[in-house]
Amino acid sequence: MNEGKRPGGLTALAVLNFIFSAGGLIGVMGMITVIVLFGKLVENMDEQARTQFEALQAIGLPWFICLLAVSVLSSILLLISGIGYIKQKKFMGHTLGNAYAILAIITGIVSAVIMKPEIGGGFTIGAIIEFIYPVLTLILLNTSFKEDFTN
Repeated sequence: MNEGKRPGGLTALAVLNFIFSAGGLIGVMGMITVIVLFGKLVENMDEQARTQFEALQAIGLPWFICLLAVSVLSSILLLISGIGYIKQKKFMGHTLGNAYAILAIITGIVSAVIMKPEIGGGFTIGAIIEFIYPVLTLILLNTSFKEDFTN
């Protein structure tokens, strides 16, 4: 690989990281809004939303806060590793990209096991699709793009 020339695939991976990071942070803001507006939301819920909310309550506030913190961490790792991909930095790109992927896979498995299906738990099609990007990231960073991180 010519030094200073970034592969297009690595740039595409960086762009996806930025998009998923922004989506994750928006999701975190939504979850925080739900917690803050909890009382008003309960009053105006329809039956399906009430069932989902009760399922969310069943996992407990500590687990919910833990999932919230992991979501923030994942979004930050996506953002920093995306910058690392652009700059071709070994630690920022390769190391933190791998850290994100492993964290996302573990979180996905734990969420699927702990959370009830009403709130997105279980091994559904959506959960399986969420595994695709972290697994793809692990594969690409450790095969195709392994030698492209210069420093």
